[in-house]
Parts: sequence; structure tokens; C-alpha cells
Amino acid sequence: MSEPIIIDALIVGGGCAGLFALAAAQRAGMSALLVENNSLGFGQTTSSQGILHAGVKYSLGGLAGDDAKEASEAAHEWIAMLDGGLMNLSNVRVLTRQCYLWRTSGLRGAAGMLGAKLALRTRPESIDESARPAWLAGVSGEVLTLAETVIDPRSLLQELTAPRSHSLLKGRVISVNQCANHVDIEIESSRRVMVRARHLIACAGLGNQDILGLAHVADAPMQQRPLRQAMVRGALPMVFGHCIDGAKTRITVTSDVSTHDARNVVWHVGGQIAEDGPAMHENEFAQYAMDEIKKCIPAQSFTGCHFASYPVMRAEPRTGDGRRPSKTFTHTSGRVTTIWPVKLVMAPMAAAAMMKQLELSPRTTGAHMPWPADLPRPELAARPWESAQWSAIS
Repeated sequence: MSEPIIIDALIVGGGCAGLFALAAAQRAGMSALLVENNSLGFGQTTSSQGILHAGVKYSLGGLAGDDAKEASEAAHEWIAMLDGGLMNLSNVRVLTRQCYLWRTSGLRGAAGMLGAKLALRTRPESIDESARPAWLAGVSGEVLTLAETVIDPRSLLQELTAPRSHSLLKGRVISVNQCANHVDIEIESSRRVMVRARHLIACAGLGNQDILGLAHVADAPMQQRPLRQAMVRGALPMVFGHCIDGAKTRITVTSDVSTHDARNVVWHVGGQIAEDGPAMHENEFAQYAMDEIKKCIPAQSFTGCHFASYPVMRAEPRTGDGRRPSKTFTHTSGRVTTIWPVKLVMAPMAAAAMMKQLELSPRTTGAHMPWPADLPRPELAARPWESAQWSAIS
């Protein structure tokens, strides 16, 4: 094996968390490289609905907790980046700058809508019935607009990787040895590669568990939260928004144009149905999901449309009760820093928190050191509907 590559930081995981961490480290003058075992964004990033949550979804109980306030602040930072700020993401494909928030009829829905109005910098605004889009015509409850941005996650990955392509490697970490002043990491790629880094940054989602095991880090335990996302494809309007019922989001819908047929729109549907889905058989879930979608958007016809779904496993820091964590997680143990942003919107703030933990570390020279040219680079992952098995909706 050749001599080790000596750098400040090796980042493991090529989703949005890892790519923001790579960008932050290199901007700070660190020599940083990234390794991804699969394709860039595979798993959590490309299965994301792309919503830069403004915190409203997390304040439906009436109080804006840490997660709601954190998301609200992060969403405003994203607006600056998308508008060409210091971290220029102006070429990221923005699908909408406005979502709708509507309730089901009844007291539970009304209570949830009230909670959404109580807090945060971005507040929903009521609209007259005459101003509602046609797809909300059959909704009997209140409808509001919400200044909440939705982006194409794959476009984000493209923008984050384009200037850093030589810093990306397709490979698998097979050993980690922590020492007092560095970490030795062995990588299996087209050939074996040894890296000696001052810091190892674990941003690998589900893969963090294996990385932390190799590094003998036990104080950053992970939990897995299964979901099943629904998709509807056909001659549909572009829909972005949340139907709420009490303190829960009954469905959340974002939309994009089908990759294979620009005449078709794909609805990407999450919310409570995604939480309920893992307990159901696939056919049972299809019936349940469509029933919920039709109840929440009663004016829409689904004639000629098709349905598909896919499982997602969310990897998160462990909580006492197994629920979704309330805040992003950045933790350093020895020479290993673990990052779980929890939400797409929090990825840049997680990278900033990482840099605060590393800010006193001395730097090496050669901040723009690339991987050797003979090693393979990872490809971008596809969106889930590109390989889905679709069934006609009856």
C-alpha cells in the first residue's frame, strides 16, 4: 500500500450533510476530502421532499419548541444562500417559494391550525376562498399560505459537488484507528487507500453506526425510524403544502415533473401516512394512502394516474422515547465528530456547529488537495420515482 494521504479532515457520507461539511471545512482552509460508499445523496437526501421547513410544521401543538425555532432560523439562512449569498446556491432549482397549509373540517383540524399561527418568524397568512387554487376548491376548512421554500434535492447535490468533484471518492471505510493526534482510516476503493486525518467526520446517515463501531465510539448512539413515502404520477397540478389535523400533519405534498415524461407531474407525499406506512403491507398502504389523499384534496380527479411507494429508514441520534429528535446533533468524541442534521433544512447549521467544535485545531497545508486521479468518483443518486414500480389507480 502507498503512503497515507495526510489531511485535516476525512468526511464519510456524500449526502447533503457531508457535502455541506466538506464545503465548510474547505472554506475554513482545511484540507478535507469526502468518501461515499454508494451514490451521492443515496438514501435520505434524494428521498427528501426538499422542503426547507420554516418551523410551522413543528409548532402545531401551539408552542414553538427547539426544533421549530431552529428550523425557522435555518430557513432564513437558506433564503440568503439561494439568493446568492456567501455560500452561493443561486443555481439550485427552486420548485416553489410558497406552500399552502389547510385543515380538515372539525375541531381537531381547527386546533392544529391555531397552533400553526402562534409562533415563529414565518407565519401562515389566511387567504380568501376566491384566491385558492383549483385543487383546494373542495376543502371545507381554512386555507393559509406559508412562505416555505421547496427545492429539488438532486439539484442541490449537483451544486454542492460541482466545485468539489476532485475531493470526492467512491469507496468504503474498512478500518478506523484513533490515535492521540490523528485518525488512520483504511478505504477500499478501486485499490486500498490509507488516509491519516486530524479528524474523522461521520455524516453517513445509516452508515454512521458502522463507522462509529470501527472507531469504537459509543457515546453517539443511533436510532432508526422507518417511513413509507407515497407517490402519485399523472396529469396533476403542481401541489405544495400540508394538510393538518390536530397536532399532526395528515399529508405533506411536494411536486416535480416526471423525469421520463414531462407531461406527467409526480406528487411526493409524506406526513402522517409515511409514519403509518411501515406497519402495512404494500397493497394495504396504497389503498390507505390514496384514501387519505382523496380526503385531504377532494376536488382532484385521479383518473389515469398511477401510484407507487417506497420505504425510507431515517437515521437519527437516539432519543429516550424513540421519537424524532428535537434538534440537530453534532458530537465530538476524541478525533471523531458525528453529525445528524435530522432535517434537510438543518444541514448547513450542522456543518457550522462542526466547525465550531474543530476551530481550535491546527491546519495542514494544501487545503485543496484532491484524491489521486486514478480513483473513482461517486455518481449522483436518482430520485425515487425514477426507478419506482407504478400501478394504475382504480
